[in-house]
Amino acid sequence: MSVAGGLVKSISRADTLGADALQIFPSNPRGWALPAPDAGEEQTLRAALDARGWPLFLHAPYLINLAAPDPAVHERSMANLEFALARGARLGAAGVVVHAGSAVGTDRRDGVQRAAGALVELVNAIGGIDVCVELTAGGSDRSIARTVPEVTELLDACGAHPRICVCIDTCHLWAAGIDWPSTKGLRELRAQVRHLGEERVRVVHINDSHDPLCSGRDHHAHLGDGTIGTEPFRAFLAAPEWKHAPLVLETPGDVECRRRDVLCVREFLVRRRKAASR
Repeated sequence: MSVAGGLVKSISRADTLGADALQIFPSNPRGWALPAPDAGEEQTLRAALDARGWPLFLHAPYLINLAAPDPAVHERSMANLEFALARGARLGAAGVVVHAGSAVGTDRRDGVQRAAGALVELVNAIGGIDVCVELTAGGSDRSIARTVPEVTELLDACGAHPRICVCIDTCHLWAAGIDWPSTKGLRELRAQVRHLGEERVRVVHINDSHDPLCSGRDHHAHLGDGTIGTEPFRAFLAAPEWKHAPLVLETPGDVECRRRDVLCVREFLVRRRKAASR
């Protein structure tokens, strides 16, 4: 949800959609500038979330690249993620979602080590908050975490740190060439998540895609309006490997379209519970 007009505005916007989980940006998602935190506003938002019992996730800015070989970019990335983690800890957030980035012209293995070192340093410095590495939509072969095996490699490099976790995005998987809507593709994805450790998946982003499989483009669509379609989400949401994880919709558009997405997901979840109880 947007935080335009103040952090607390996100609560009323989420209420309008019928949501029961919330994700916001801690700062400008497309810039390096960091706002001056307002302690009173943060306390009000935390109280509103506590009253509703909602999990909160913060999505760190898109410019962050923890694997960057450029010292200036790496330093800025560290500062922005540190800000997001500290704000998330004050808000009682369940986690901060971040893209690990790319090795940018250097050996990918070196980039994995840079990203892992940054993640461990920051979660050790900021207590009480998890970081969730989000699988990305594609990019070059120097990208750090496009697939579950790649993010498994990163987490291994972090020493299996208990507060360094994973965020799965259905649009990103599709864009990166993971054909999870197929029966075989979903079976393989589930097996990879079990190898990773199901408890490592802390949040799942539910998005359709405007673009075809393996496009490498992160272009979200409403459920059923994109190239994935509605029905594959039924099987995806029925999978036990991530049933514990809060679900976040990042679809675009007006209130009615987004409310429809929430209702669609909720309908599938109700059917899952009914099937499990038989």
